[in-house]
Formats: sequence, C-alpha cells, structure tokens
Amino acid sequence: MGGMRLVVTSDIHIDKNGQETLDALAQFVEKAKADVLVVAGDVATSPTTFLHTLLTLRAVAAEVVVVAGNHDVWSPPQLVASGQNAWWRLDTLLPALCAEAGVHDLDAAPWRHGEVEFVGTLGWYDLSMRDESLPATEQDYRAGEFAGMKWMDHVYAVFPGVDGTRMSIEAVAGRLSARLRAQLAASTAPRIVGVTHMVAFPEQLHHKPFPGWRFAQAFIGHRALGEAMLADPRVELAIAGHTHMRSDLQLGTLRAVCAPLGYRSEWRGLTPTEAVAASVRVIDL
Repeated sequence: MGGMRLVVTSDIHIDKNGQETLDALAQFVEKAKADVLVVAGDVATSPTTFLHTLLTLRAVAAEVVVVAGNHDVWSPPQLVASGQNAWWRLDTLLPALCAEAGVHDLDAAPWRHGEVEFVGTLGWYDLSMRDESLPATEQDYRAGEFAGMKWMDHVYAVFPGVDGTRMSIEAVAGRLSARLRAQLAASTAPRIVGVTHMVAFPEQLHHKPFPGWRFAQAFIGHRALGEAMLADPRVELAIAGHTHMRSDLQLGTLRAVCAPLGYRSEWRGLTPTEAVAASVRVIDL
C-alpha cells in the first residue's frame, strides 16, 4: 500500500494550550507535507477558538478531516436551556464552522480521497469499558462522581431526546455508533480509515491503580465502535482520541492509533514544539 500520508493528532485543546501550541502544531503539519491532517476531537470548547484553530491548520494542510470531541460539544447550562445543547453543537454549530474553515466534518458526512474513505463520529461512552473490580455503584456512574472525582460531561454535555429530557449515555452512544455503522455500510471505497473521538478498543486503555482514574475508564469509550470497524475488512486504520494516552496497536489487519497532544500539565516540562513532536503521528498508508 502507498500513496497517502496522514498527520494524526487529537485533544489539542487550543483554548487551554494557547496560540504557541497551535503555531507549533501548524509548523509540524506544514513540514510533514501530508496529504491529510486528521484531528480526532477536542479542538476547543470556544466556537471562536475552534474556528480559528481549523483555519490555521487548513492554511498549512492539503486537506483536514475532523470529528468533534466531548469538549467541543460542551455548553454552559444557561445556553443548554436556550437550545444550544450538545446535539445543536454537534449537528449544527460545528458543521457550519468546519464548512467555513474548509475542513471535512466526518459526523456530518464521510469524505473520500482517492481510494480511501474517511468515516467517523464523536462517538460516546456507554460504561462498557468500566473497571468491574471498582466498588463504584450504578448511581455513582449515573452521577459521574466517585472518590472525589467528578466527570464534567455530566454538567456540560447535555444531549436531549425528542421529548426534551436528557438522553442516557447508552442512548447517545447507540445513536452515534449507528452513524458510524451507516457510513461503513454506505461506503463503496476499497479502503477505509475510521476516526472517532471515543476509544473504540479496550486494548487502548491504560490502567492505573488510582480510584479516580479507574472510575474514569467507564467514560473513555464504546466497544461497539471497535466492533463495527473490525467487522469491515476494508477498515485498515482506526484513529481515536479522548484518553490523552498514546497507543499504536495492531488488531488483526486493523491498526489502532491514539496520538493525543493533551494538556500542557501533562507534557512533563516539554515545550509546545517538543510536545507536538512527541505526540503527533505521521502515517503512510
């Protein structure tokens, strides 16, 4: 196989990491001379910063594909009350910003480049990757609180159903995994790259002994995303984010990659240029 170079990243959090980080990433992308830049979510919560980031990256990349991350669909409760909820951000606001920036939003539609089709979705978690040995109750998971840790999606990522009440995390995960399955089923491409923000394979989880970390594993991914991609032999690469932990695994004929930049506090003293070089992956298909 050959003929396409990807630059892969996620969790760039430019509203937290700042312009210096965006500049470092843009310089890396420009030097890599990739055919496609893939950003697997968590660009920025601020719509203004989200657009600025994508415009900056589009200026140095031949093509850009993106999926939303959980932080990209966050809204303060007062905006949720006015209709600017997570569905509105995912299906209305972010596609408009991506179109303005000239990048491809995979939740809105798959995108084909030559013989390779890019499919994808934010995805959502459904507790299928939770640590069953942790003494957390079902109520703890529903509240998103355990051992002094609070999962903030429960506050800011509100997905209402048709009746206006908040959907369960399982219902959100099911709807978004169905989007991925529909894109796979509709594709006529001989080769496919799948992009999700949520982790699709439990093999990509990183285990630590701390109760808060173990609790958070429940909110990292959705096994059905991985099952859908593994079931289609055309999917040769699956890209994810969210975990802030890097991985590069071979699962049969499928390569699964997480290449998150993460927060400055996680860089262990690296400069933005060094952090970008250490985390961003260049992949030749």
